[in-house]
Amino acid sequence: MQIRPYLYFKGECQEAIELYKKAFNIEESEIMRFSDIPPNPDNPMQVPEGQKNWILQATLPFGDNFIRMSDSIGELNDVSTDRIGIVVESSVDIVKNAFNVLAEEGNVRMPLQETFFSPAYGIVYDKYGVMWNLAAMPENE
Repeated sequence: MQIRPYLYFKGECQEAIELYKKAFNIEESEIMRFSDIPPNPDNPMQVPEGQKNWILQATLPFGDNFIRMSDSIGELNDVSTDRIGIVVESSVDIVKNAFNVLAEEGNVRMPLQETFFSPAYGIVYDKYGVMWNLAAMPENE
């Protein structure tokens, strides 16, 4: 069994993909748009014309793991949450770059700093309200 994070956006998924690609120096492995859904008169889900280019599903690889992302045609709660965060454990360089990129238009919850368990650890909410816990792994791990 594997558990994968799935992030939902309100039409900003493509923009978020570009932000995360820059932050983590990665490339998307898959993007499907709502316009890719085959026509089916029995399909109860009708996509509004202005949302056909929105992301149905995108996959971003993070090493051996990945996250999936999508734009939501339905309503989304505007409130960010402290109950769920994405933890990324990587090198100091990757963690520093990711933290700086995500913090540009985001909200720093805990500044990036050395802790007893990590040479660089910080918490930042990106501009979409997603909480990122970024932890550099000690060199010997």
